[in-house]
Amino acid sequence: MMHPKMHSTLPTDATPTMRTRPLADAPALASKAVQSLCESKAHFALQPDEARVVLPFLRWVSFTEGAYLYREGDDSRTSYMLLLLEGDVTVDTRASGREDRVAIASLGPGSLIGEMALLDGSPRSTTCIAITAVQAAGLSQGGLDRLAQDHPAVAFKLMVYVARNTADRLRAVSEQLTMVDQVIASLHDELAQLRKTSSLRP
Repeated sequence: MMHPKMHSTLPTDATPTMRTRPLADAPALASKAVQSLCESKAHFALQPDEARVVLPFLRWVSFTEGAYLYREGDDSRTSYMLLLLEGDVTVDTRASGREDRVAIASLGPGSLIGEMALLDGSPRSTTCIAITAVQAAGLSQGGLDRLAQDHPAVAFKLMVYVARNTADRLRAVSEQLTMVDQVIASLHDELAQLRKTSSLRP
């Protein structure tokens, strides 16, 4: 089966279920992107004219159900973020010091994912999988650089919102992982008590 050629602004080593085209090729999705970029609940709240300025720098990205949008440990060549327009994804990470993975969130349209890699170029810290078929708007590092060059005020405003979203996400993840550690510690205590009780029986 032949797969379409990847666009240079997004990783060529990504999952082969990935498709990229200019977002303008899909007017309905472009409209959803503008709406999401203008919604305060998505931490953006750009003005409509500002959101339309961003559109030419976004790529239309598609993933099939079960595809990896990105994997934990992927290197900085995968420096792009995705704004979900249709479909749902799950995000998980490896628990500190253990082999098991911890589900962080299930996200849907209007959610922003992968922004940390765009901000600092660091390896992916989570794994994201499509629960359903997904349509998204992708912004690469190159796209962000061009946006900043052509429309610096809009780029600055966009990245302020991205940073705010990242801070909230990290806070929520930290709280969730702390809760997981507490539950595991409690279970270990319960097991230790059961072993102790069992050893005391005649």
